[in-house]
Amino acid sequence: MEMSVWARDTFGERAPLIRQAVAEALSVALDNARDAQKVARTDHLHPFGFTLMSRKFEALASAFRDRGEDLGEVSVVKPGGSQNELVVLDGKLLFPFRYAKDHSVSVMSARIGEGKPSVLMQALFNRFGPEPRMRQLALHDVSPQAVPGLETVAEALGDLPEDTRLVLIAYACNAHAGLLDTWWGEAELLDRAGSLRWHHCEKIPLAQETSVAAGGDEGAAAFDQGVLPAPELNPRTAAARLTTPASEPSPIRPQTADGA
Repeated sequence: MEMSVWARDTFGERAPLIRQAVAEALSVALDNARDAQKVARTDHLHPFGFTLMSRKFEALASAFRDRGEDLGEVSVVKPGGSQNELVVLDGKLLFPFRYAKDHSVSVMSARIGEGKPSVLMQALFNRFGPEPRMRQLALHDVSPQAVPGLETVAEALGDLPEDTRLVLIAYACNAHAGLLDTWWGEAELLDRAGSLRWHHCEKIPLAQETSVAAGGDEGAAAFDQGVLPAPELNPRTAAARLTTPASEPSPIRPQTADGA
């Protein structure tokens, strides 16, 4: 998949590597969550959900820490009151969230947070989100004075530069099918229900799709891509066709014990 102008403007020449690292990190997090669900041996999906909640942040942090300067200047911050570490890459704060459990919800209708955005999420949008395109539809009731604890969280983010940009990573998944799709971009928070207005949103190829495109599965050809076997032909002459077919030999007459 071609890199967009937005991706290159946001992440520079490293954009393809960064996009790949994001896809691989989410794939790892989903595999871990599904493994936890299998080990738990329960029909309830709590093991999957709780594992994914933590691992999506941890896997993302590990992916960029391990690659170091190859992907740019990486730092990890843990705001006060948050249990998770957030990755900041060259001034872009990456925030992954699940927007759907299947393909029935469009990413353009995605809402962030289950029920309503957390205080941390609201602070991130207020401080690092894009400027609202339509002021009258902006989130009026989310301010340090309106939301208890928001001012404290905002102060905890004070160490980050003012020009830090919030980059959202939205993905759909479930415990049975795994990772279904992934998107990234920038959006503004519209209301306390977590509704988003995307300023830019584009798809991230899944890790397995990237592997196939790179030739990772070249040895596994599909069943209909093989060479068809050529049938062995043994044409018979006109004279031969007048005789008994070779496939129907003359019957053998039974012999008596004395050969009569």
